[in-house]
Amino acid sequence: MRIWVMRHGEASFNAKTDNQRTLTEHGQKTAFKQGQWLAKRFSDQQVSLDKILVSPYQRTQQTLEQVLAGMQAVSSVQSFANVARAVESWDGITPGGHLDNVLNYLDFLRSEGAKNVLLISHLPLVYNLTQALTHFQHSVHFYPAVIAEIDWQTDNGKLIVAEFP
Repeated sequence: MRIWVMRHGEASFNAKTDNQRTLTEHGQKTAFKQGQWLAKRFSDQQVSLDKILVSPYQRTQQTLEQVLAGMQAVSSVQSFANVARAVESWDGITPGGHLDNVLNYLDFLRSEGAKNVLLISHLPLVYNLTQALTHFQHSVHFYPAVIAEIDWQTDNGKLIVAEFP
């Protein structure tokens, strides 16, 4: 399984609750740019996503919207609009999400035949997940909108690339 672990774009702090925080203009632009990068990468590798896991928090939902828009802007031949059917909004990947639950769910998806998964979440989960998937062999500085691509064919995953916007 190939997993793209992404932290949400830069978010403002002007909200009543943490889950209502929205992306800044810069956060929107970098998420869009990362979507363009993903589209080129997927096209070059002939990848289609089996599942997109996204936190229900507003900033991650907005990040996904911008990523999909960026993907769509890159390719007029391949439609990334259909990717939306693979989206699952999951409370398990909010900032307080439990790493073991995420690992178990990813393992389940892998056992069901999923080959390519995009996960958009928060710190510290994205950092901890990357560490766990690679058995602490790789560390990624998850600034906003950073994406880590991990090859997780076996339980000892390998960091392929970390893309900074």
